[in-house]
Amino acid sequence: MNRFFLLLGLAIMAFAQNDFLEKWSSELANVAQKWANTCRKGHNPGRSSREFGSVGENIYRRTDQAHANDVVNAWYTEKRQYDFGSNSCSGVCGHYTQVVWADSEAVGCGVAYCRNLFGGRGGYNYVCNYGPAGNWVGRRPYIAGRQCSRCPSGYRRCYSGLCSR
Repeated sequence: MNRFFLLLGLAIMAFAQNDFLEKWSSELANVAQKWANTCRKGHNPGRSSREFGSVGENIYRRTDQAHANDVVNAWYTEKRQYDFGSNSCSGVCGHYTQVVWADSEAVGCGVAYCRNLFGGRGGYNYVCNYGPAGNWVGRRPYIAGRQCSRCPSGYRRCYSGLCSR
């Protein structure tokens, strides 16, 4: 649960490497940017990483340019449809659960303007990749508990309630 706050907080800052600091992955950003540039609908079927293997992916599209806050908040609002107790979803929750997936350690994002979106009016294609991938069927995205109480090996500090290296 602790790393999800870090990923969310970092993703909210901006789509720029310097804003993501420790958790930014240039490799994941490259994968995300290449897919964003294709302007194709749907997820990248070939998304993978040397470091993480299979990676998770969230996509967001809109006609005008968005700040990263808006993009991540759009995914995060799916929380309303997710029930942690029963680990069930009453609608669309996959973007939210990927954003908060505790085992994901790195994120990389890209954005491209695509003329073919929205019936030819054009728009922006935002893509973020997460490594390792989350959203495994039957698994909860995080373990409930006290902040920093279950930091994984190599995470020695608790910074603002988040596991940190």
